[in-house]
Amino acid sequence: MARSTSKDDRSLDRDIGPLGAMSTVVAGTLGAGLFVTLGTASATTGPSVILVVAVAGALATAIAINYSWMATVFPGAAGSYAYVSRTFNNRLPGFLVTWSKWLGYMAADAVLAIGFGSYLQVFFPDLIAGQSEVALVGFGLLTVLFLVNLVGSRGYSLVQNVIFGLLVLSILVLILPGTFAIETANYQPFFTGGADGFLAAAVPLFYAYIGIAVAGQMGAEVKNPSRNLPLSMVGGTLILTVLYMWTAAVIYGVVADYTVLAESARPLADAAETFLGADASAIVAIGGVLATASSVNAVMAAGIKMPYSWSWDEVFPQWFSAVGDRFGSPHWSLLTLYVVSSALTFYTTGLNQAIKIATFSYLIAYLAVSVTLLYARYARPEVVERAGFDLGGGLLVSGVVGTLGAGLLLTQAYQGSLTVYVPWIVVGLVVFGVYWYRGRQSGTDVEAILDTLPGVPSAEYDPDVREASTDD
Repeated sequence: MARSTSKDDRSLDRDIGPLGAMSTVVAGTLGAGLFVTLGTASATTGPSVILVVAVAGALATAIAINYSWMATVFPGAAGSYAYVSRTFNNRLPGFLVTWSKWLGYMAADAVLAIGFGSYLQVFFPDLIAGQSEVALVGFGLLTVLFLVNLVGSRGYSLVQNVIFGLLVLSILVLILPGTFAIETANYQPFFTGGADGFLAAAVPLFYAYIGIAVAGQMGAEVKNPSRNLPLSMVGGTLILTVLYMWTAAVIYGVVADYTVLAESARPLADAAETFLGADASAIVAIGGVLATASSVNAVMAAGIKMPYSWSWDEVFPQWFSAVGDRFGSPHWSLLTLYVVSSALTFYTTGLNQAIKIATFSYLIAYLAVSVTLLYARYARPEVVERAGFDLGGGLLVSGVVGTLGAGLLLTQAYQGSLTVYVPWIVVGLVVFGVYWYRGRQSGTDVEAILDTLPGVPSAEYDPDVREASTDD
């Protein structure tokens, strides 16, 4: 089933163009944020959630700049794993940064699949009557997207682009007419929870930007990565910020009591119904279906790259980096994610905590990449020379903002996370230790491994030919 055991034969195909990368960031993120979090986050701060969105967007943009800069240097699979391990010339820090993130990806896919079933329930209340039916629908979505991703990045990109277009259309149905129906009196009181409530809303709202670096996970499959990865990550984050702020301004401007949205599982659909009627609400609910489906698709495509990259670097079972003869997808890595996520859809107890773990692990990755950028700027001049762009002092600012911002949010996000995170890290250390010891006993050339880039053919990773070989 696999091509061969050589690293070049296990490399991935660059089939994702600029639109596919952009839709990965935008459409792959909206399901996690716009259709749920934008309502629930207001429970602690009220309509000032609009301002929280802007602050979280500024931090997300800084982190997107950090990721995109690192991506032009190391355009390989698994994003943060490649950036950290190659900059520090050590596999362990990159492994630890992404080990918990892998668990978070699998849990996130399960939760989003359940969200898909919940939105679909709006249209088929009799057929999807209870939690078991919702879980079954979510499992069906995971199965379909498993097959889509099995075909490889070309099939993934096509599906994501189509969903992206339909999703934006469904959102515009709400926010365009809603802009002219805003009652400014509905924004009062603006701050309902003071500084503590404002900060408390920042963590869940930052989760609304959680997909800003998903395109980086697929760096080995994006065409012309030095251009398209920064364009998709930074440009996509700016688009998300505008969409979130505009949508928040509309839904809190048309609904007289913000607590209605804070307590709703479908806040956008409920807001649309208040001034557009049931038909428009149904269209927005279709957007919820599309958003959760696109997020599942993006998370699935990104989540399989971490075990693939660990396997490439020989700190995980080799079969995780095996790719199929026909489609070139890492089928065993994909199958593992599909099986675990599917099981979690039927075991919903504890999934909310798993999402907290996902957010916590994302923030650790964002902190690590921001620190890595600062380290590279001052200690690895050869890395700086290979970067696709240079913002001068602006890059220093984004590195510092990303480091301090992610660190601040971690002081909130760790609550309720450490009981799962710490044991999981211990398991990861054991796994890494076993494969490190086996490699040491067999005389593995670690330096030679670190001279490659996960998912990228060795000839392409040569800095002298990389730009020419990846040009679209």
